[in-house]
Amino acid sequence: MDEIMHSIKELRKTLESKIDSCITKEKAENIVSDIINNLHPAQRQAVVPSTTDEVLERFAQFSKSSKNAPETPWTSEYGRKFGGMKNFLLAAKDRNFFAENGKAVLSESGVSGGGYLVPTDFSNNVARIMGEISPIMQIANVMPMGSWKRQLPKQTANLTVGWVAENGIRGVANPAFGQIEQVAKVLATVIKCTDELIRDSAVNLTQFLSELVAEAMALEIERVALVGDTAAGDPFKGVYNTAGLNNVDMAGTAVSFDDIANLIFKLSDANAAGSVLVLSRTGLSKLLKLKDSNGNYLWQPPAASGVQPTIWNTPYVVSSKIPNDIDGDKTIALFGRFNRHLLISPRQEMTVKVSQDASSWNTDTSSADSAFMLDQTWLRFTQALSIDVTFGEAFSCLTFK
Repeated sequence: MDEIMHSIKELRKTLESKIDSCITKEKAENIVSDIINNLHPAQRQAVVPSTTDEVLERFAQFSKSSKNAPETPWTSEYGRKFGGMKNFLLAAKDRNFFAENGKAVLSESGVSGGGYLVPTDFSNNVARIMGEISPIMQIANVMPMGSWKRQLPKQTANLTVGWVAENGIRGVANPAFGQIEQVAKVLATVIKCTDELIRDSAVNLTQFLSELVAEAMALEIERVALVGDTAAGDPFKGVYNTAGLNNVDMAGTAVSFDDIANLIFKLSDANAAGSVLVLSRTGLSKLLKLKDSNGNYLWQPPAASGVQPTIWNTPYVVSSKIPNDIDGDKTIALFGRFNRHLLISPRQEMTVKVSQDASSWNTDTSSADSAFMLDQTWLRFTQALSIDVTFGEAFSCLTFK
């Protein structure tokens, strides 16, 4: 009996080791998830503090990094007058900051709503961080506006050519153009800082506030640029809701290699040249497991460090703003020339309004929050810009699961 029990134990150990070495569905999902996490870390999410505790929690995380070193003096015109973000905010709050010659150095510069143009150094820092956070900001056509409203040519049809007989009349078939009217809208975010944070000269306040503002604005611009819907209250239509978009549906009940081919070849050669695929992490995980008829994976890992991975030799970017709940359980993949036909047009430099007297209604406590009573300084940052798709037919969209 002892020999039998010993044999059973040995058999169990052997079976357990074999089971551990098997690639189960759960293990396969985890492997795929690990690959995506390594190649495409989740986007930094905008967590704009609205309470004192949230500010302090975010600041505690910030202070652990090397960015906590005191900010260096600004070299711009603002820098020569203020020296740093702390002095600028104190001047904006008190409105009594004067230069040595007795003239006020802080002015509204024609900004409506009582705000002030933030220092150039700060604006440049925000713009840089926005580009780092949002892949769409990196691939879109960023074209600043010189006025609040302007007209731009908009392509409505492609150029066509044809053969004619000898001595025949040559036809004229120019590409059709219309006009797109860009009207800048204002994007805003409010940060509720503690007065202690503003007074603390040991912190790199420029970097800290830049991160908060950039995260909030970059991800909202990305959302509207991709899936904005004016019918739902958004100021602009994104690629997904633009007129002329080439929609592709799944051929079966689940996404296949053929669906990806249909998405890419839905566009003409001219529109497909230089195009990029944009999808969510969930969508990428589904495509990562697809193979063509020869057993080759559509997703190709990068050949070397710094080389962008591709899906069927097509570059792609991952966006956290691509929805995964369309028709309940579907997501989308957008394909097109974002660097040409998606315009993100800043109109005016960023402005800030500072207040210690502002208040707002707190729905959680059913009471009013007061900056004065909470010993806080509220900062409202605004940025005017326009988001426009100039040629919907230059994009295709696959809805899949």
